[in-house]
Amino acid sequence: MRSFIAIEVPFFKGIEELQSSIEGKFKAVEKENMHLTLKFLGEISERDVEKIKGVVEKCKTQPFILKFKGVGFFPNENYIKVVWIGVENPEKIAEMMRCIDSHLTKFGFKRERSYVPHLTIARVKGKIKIENLEKFRNMEFGEIEVNEIKIKKSTLTPEGPIYEDIEIIPL
Repeated sequence: MRSFIAIEVPFFKGIEELQSSIEGKFKAVEKENMHLTLKFLGEISERDVEKIKGVVEKCKTQPFILKFKGVGFFPNENYIKVVWIGVENPEKIAEMMRCIDSHLTKFGFKRERSYVPHLTIARVKGKIKIENLEKFRNMEFGEIEVNEIKIKKSTLTPEGPIYEDIEIIPL
């Protein structure tokens, strides 16, 4: 099953405003699919779930606050494939991600080259323009208390991905 490790994020009011300001060919991430990925796992088996859960348990921290601020683009602003919202205080999440990544490579998972904590809000299918982009560059979208990490299953469909919880690990 295609899977990833994530923190679910509510749909902040500003996200809708940012998504509706995009003009061109893109697919907005649905409200129910908002999440911050800690590690994309790819295809895993049922047997892998317990190992992955053990790694997350080993790497988890105390609950913490995440603040979402600003807009960014992958790979860059001149060639946009993904529109995302940044994390203002990424230290705890980056530390957890490095720990998870390090432990999972021992089980044969691919090591991440770099990690930029972000909330994907749109995947670009062609050329886009963001009206009033400057307004969003330093916009504060909201904050959440992170008190659980989820291992999620992702089923790809023509209408978009369907995410299901496999494991919920409380912090």
